Amino acid sequence: MNAAVLGWVEVRIVELFCGAGGMSLGLQRAGCEIIQAYDSWDKAVEVYRRNVGSHVWQADLKDIFRIAPMLVALAPDMICGGPPCQDFSAAGERIEGERAALTRAFAMLVAVVRPKWFLMENVPLAARSQAWTDARAMLVKAGYGLTESKLDASLYGVPQRRRRLFIVGRLGEQHGFLESALASARSAQPMTIRDMLGDALGDACYFQPRVSGSRGIWSTDGPAPTICRSSKRPIPPNYRPHPADAVLVETGTYYTRPFYEGRGVRTLDEPAPAVIRTTREPPRPHYLANPHPADPVPATQAAVLTQEQVSRIQGFPVGWDWSSAPSRDVDQMIANAVPAALAEAIGRVILAREAGETIPEIQGRYGQWLRQRHGFSKLAIRNAKSRLNRARRFLNGRTFADAALELAALESTVAFATLSKGMRSDLRAALRLYREWQSRSRCQRKKIDQVATVPASMAA
Repeated sequence: MNAAVLGWVEVRIVELFCGAGGMSLGLQRAGCEIIQAYDSWDKAVEVYRRNVGSHVWQADLKDIFRIAPMLVALAPDMICGGPPCQDFSAAGERIEGERAALTRAFAMLVAVVRPKWFLMENVPLAARSQAWTDARAMLVKAGYGLTESKLDASLYGVPQRRRRLFIVGRLGEQHGFLESALASARSAQPMTIRDMLGDALGDACYFQPRVSGSRGIWSTDGPAPTICRSSKRPIPPNYRPHPADAVLVETGTYYTRPFYEGRGVRTLDEPAPAVIRTTREPPRPHYLANPHPADPVPATQAAVLTQEQVSRIQGFPVGWDWSSAPSRDVDQMIANAVPAALAEAIGRVILAREAGETIPEIQGRYGQWLRQRHGFSKLAIRNAKSRLNRARRFLNGRTFADAALELAALESTVAFATLSKGMRSDLRAALRLYREWQSRSRCQRKKIDQVATVPASMAA
């Protein structure tokens, strides 16, 4: 489903550090238009070109004086990308060097081009790096409000416990403007490998075999033993898989090379661990001799994932063409990628806010503060919140870093001008009250929260 179908606005995007195309694929699915993409790795560029499109260039993104004029001429609505994370990764030495400096380069390019939005991805440890501290300062000085969120991919349609830092910036916004919308986009339960197999095996329909020992699991993408494809049934506990069925379904467990001393064997009913370059390596003698105590079965009994399966766990669809690159490079590209489903979820959140379809949720113990500071009754608190939300809908979800600009924007809306004088005054007052609440220090807010958690008997 594209943006036009949803009634959303068009967002034109340039992606930096595009790799093999995971983020571009997801943002395209959300309804965005990728007008240009860049990466320095020739093999990744070729994979991107074969699968996403010819709008990709090989370029050294450290060469800001060459790249910046090109981006300015393109005039994108958004710049996105995931600067190299190896200098920050828990799997690396965490020494900030040339690759960490590319985070600063990303911020410099955003600050020069000044698109309405930017989206940056990295490992969570990047949030504590000097490179991000410097980049953040540049972006804030350039006028961007930032939402900095650590998202678990398994809650956004990816069968993988992959936590990553995402920074969404928008010109003129308050910090944290998109936090509640990203939280609302999460699923209630993490996606598992068994969930993925429904897609990976063509929806893996089960049909009761007519002859004992015959194949029972079939793909809806190919021929099946019956034309009634809607008759999908759960796989019965006593079903004995046929050799033609997927190995993962047969074994019910799989092995992935763990981080350090982590678990190596998992079941289909949980997400995979974060994909790394060596994920699909078979268990080594050291692990076989010293298995993790939480492994559900011995590693020798678990399936070893194929490269194509790891590709799908990372969000690439069946049929993604990796043929132009050596196998080891493909493993690296897969590990480096932003899972497409996660990028799609974030893209949809951004598009919805750009179109004014969502507004930020009211944060913290605002109602309690209204009662304690201003003596509001329960009814007055409900009214204050309702008016704040109404004002934000008039503003199409914008929060504005500058309070004066926020009020001026409200005054300029056609719908606001049609309201009665009293209601206009109430909406202005609602915005001002929330500003007062937000201006209080974190220490003061924390103090209110702590008081609220003290039992009445202790407070007395």
